[in-house]
Amino acid sequence: MQPRCMSNPGRQDLNTLVELVPAGARVLDLGCGDGALLARLVAEKQAHARGVELSEDNVRACIARGLSVRHGNIEEGLADYSDGSFDMVILSQTLAYLNDPVPVTSEMLRVGRHAVITFDNAAWWRARWRALCGGGAGFTLISGEPRVRSITLDQFCAFARQLRARIEQDVFLGRRGAVTWWPAWRASTAVFVLTRDKEEKQT
Repeated sequence: MQPRCMSNPGRQDLNTLVELVPAGARVLDLGCGDGALLARLVAEKQAHARGVELSEDNVRACIARGLSVRHGNIEEGLADYSDGSFDMVILSQTLAYLNDPVPVTSEMLRVGRHAVITFDNAAWWRARWRALCGGGAGFTLISGEPRVRSITLDQFCAFARQLRARIEQDVFLGRRGAVTWWPAWRASTAVFVLTRDKEEKQT
């Protein structure tokens, strides 16, 4: 199951993702949804953009937009793509829904020079307050939505170290824009750009 996050309807991370992608870049968007990000990258950055999406309805929506999208499950690997095929591989608001994020992220770092990952910060103060008041940390039991993993900024940094990936850039977002101080508490959304550690590349 690879849905886009339902808890952040404004998708403020989309603007940040568009800004991060260089003009004319080769981009692969994993779990690309209905193609909203891909369409913007093509139109605004003239990117050579492709996507992989599990939902057949979303794949059809992408094709209707004229986008190059393959129907597939990203947790089954990216064997169709050779090493370094893309400048950037994006996993936007999908990490929390993966059964095993390690192989997916490793594949992102294999086929792309940069892996760009966005997720909702489970330690955001509003999320903490909701849980403290009994609202839980994810969807309700009757919502029909898939299981969602709670991810904090510290957890993700530890995850990157485990993968021997280097955090090249990070952007933290709140409801009013960029968060530059105390992001663990104040940021609702995180955007991380990862690259392979130099020592890892040489082995």
